[in-house]
Amino acid sequence: MKKVFLSGKWVLYTLMISSLLFATSCANHTKKESTQQKLEQKLKTVKKSAVAEAKQDSVMLQKKLLFFKNYDLNKDNKISEKEYLNMASKKFDQLDTNHDGKLTANETDLVTSMAAPGKNYVTKKEFLAAYSKKFKAMDKNKDGYLTMKELVLKDN
Repeated sequence: MKKVFLSGKWVLYTLMISSLLFATSCANHTKKESTQQKLEQKLKTVKKSAVAEAKQDSVMLQKKLLFFKNYDLNKDNKISEKEYLNMASKKFDQLDTNHDGKLTANETDLVTSMAAPGKNYVTKKEFLAAYSKKFKAMDKNKDGYLTMKELVLKDN
């Protein structure tokens, strides 16, 4: 009887260990599935982000190409400060709707960022000086020209 009792315990222990191993295996499988799902979700997010970034890059490239087409007057694939200020002068003339040689806040919101403290207008000279400063800031290699790589476009 003692042998049967011992072998019964052994069977019981074997079943308990097998059950524990099975439960652990199931838990690990669930963890693996959960980890896999998280990775797949992260991959989807990264893909969406990459697509959005590519669209944004495409739009920016189109803007740069259009900018170069309009302002690279001698078509040498770079914009000189003279070409850039020529564009700025034309922009000033378009914005100066009453043609008084000054831009006011009524004509454009650029005045608030360009006008000296206490002034509510910008002269053409001040406007061009601000654009000259922008040009120099974008001209990273200080060669006096803007390339596609250096050009930074904003709304204004």
